Amino acid sequence: MKRILLVTAFLLLAAPALCQAPVVLKTTEFGKGSTIVLVHDFGGTRTQWLPTAKRLLARHHVVMVDLPGHGDSAMPDPFSLDAAAASLAQVVAKQKGDSTVVVGYGLGGMISLMAASRNPASMKGVVVIDGWTRLPQPIPEQMQKYVVQMLETNYDAFLKQMFVSSGRDSNDGKILHAYAVQVPAANIKAYFRQLLNADASGALKGLKPKLLFVGTEKHWPADAKWTDVATTRGYASAVGIESRRIDKAGPLVATEQPDTLASVLDDFAARAIASK
Repeated sequence: MKRILLVTAFLLLAAPALCQAPVVLKTTEFGKGSTIVLVHDFGGTRTQWLPTAKRLLARHHVVMVDLPGHGDSAMPDPFSLDAAAASLAQVVAKQKGDSTVVVGYGLGGMISLMAASRNPASMKGVVVIDGWTRLPQPIPEQMQKYVVQMLETNYDAFLKQMFVSSGRDSNDGKILHAYAVQVPAANIKAYFRQLLNADASGALKGLKPKLLFVGTEKHWPADAKWTDVATTRGYASAVGIESRRIDKAGPLVATEQPDTLASVLDDFAARAIASK
């Protein structure tokens, strides 16, 4: 009897978290036609997509999304990458599944893959730009506590180093950092803790929507083969994955090369939507 009471109490306490509805993500939508959902990277905002989005809106219904805890979107409580994926899946589910492609940069790509795995019928294709299914350079478990401690005790310096070094050059890095400082510190920390051991490679197994990896110069050097990039970024097991490389671009590819990126997305969306 005592054990039954303990189990019942646990279930009652856990119920709010288990039954928590996904947070509603803030979006900006315009244009008509097949849908392209654009998802930004960790520390970013939906407005970063504007230059590319403007080049797509003549042919597509464009949906720019703020990830949970970024821009104007609320943070799930408790937070997890699964909760973020559920929130994105909710946005995608409002579109027409037979004519929707989801595009995610970096972390946005990982979360897009997770959303596709949750509800594959909601989209015809997924585009991951410089994304990964697990950290390209994993942090050993024994080192993680020191990294988290640094994040807590020297947050400003840690944030600056992390985002400035992410740019293709110092100017890009400063822009990325300027976006990241607008995200509440608690949200950045929550994401970072989740990313230490994140592995979304399971989403690749039996993935129904067509998949395209777009690599920029920052993460796909000119002398690197696709097979090497796929292994490093966790896509070696993906079946039927396509790949494209964009030169002279990095994390700000949506503003640095909007015409090129829009052309790549337009071409892939047409083929993905036409496929059976």
